[in-house]
Amino acid sequence: MHCADSCSLPDIVQDGWVEKLANRRIACDRWAAHPQNVRMDRIGTKEEIARFLATQDAQMLAQALLELAQDYAPVYQRLERWRLRDDPAALTAKFNQQLQKWENDDRFVCYQDAGAFGRELDVWVAQVEREMLPRFSAEAMALFAAFIALDRVVFERVDDDGCYVGEAFELACKLWLTAAGAAGLSAAEIANRASALLAADHYGARAPLEKALIR
Repeated sequence: MHCADSCSLPDIVQDGWVEKLANRRIACDRWAAHPQNVRMDRIGTKEEIARFLATQDAQMLAQALLELAQDYAPVYQRLERWRLRDDPAALTAKFNQQLQKWENDDRFVCYQDAGAFGRELDVWVAQVEREMLPRFSAEAMALFAAFIALDRVVFERVDDDGCYVGEAFELACKLWLTAAGAAGLSAAEIANRASALLAADHYGARAPLEKALIR
């Protein structure tokens, strides 16, 4: 269920959703208490960390990264993509591997776990934005389109009453528009492609693409 399927407050009360909303809040708090990433405002600003790292020996930094890569899969995966940073085809293949995993995964995600799953999707979208969009806009556009197309699979197996997953897809739509502009597509071509994507929107998560339609 996507959050676009809204209902009035009386309906929520009558359907016994008050307890469900409270449980969702508890699940959200549980996720917030154990974030996937460390917030920079808890360990110092990015500028402070950057200044500190700039003064460190390159060999020591390399050793620290290797140690982290051995213990944490995301660090290893980031180094792998960094190694391929000048090869858009290889980078695209790396990102497509995760899309394929999500497409093949048939486990149901209950609403208690939807926040964590939404964060997982957010991380992928942010990685493509950071690592692909500035240099390889056409490839980033294709990746965002492939991600958006996963809604047909994801929303069928996720209880997204909290909109955690839907927000990841909405962000991907906005970044698809950014990538399309950066790739040099005309407004008419962007509108045509956005219209095609919207025609297959059965869950309400592609609404940001309407911005591209020519009125």
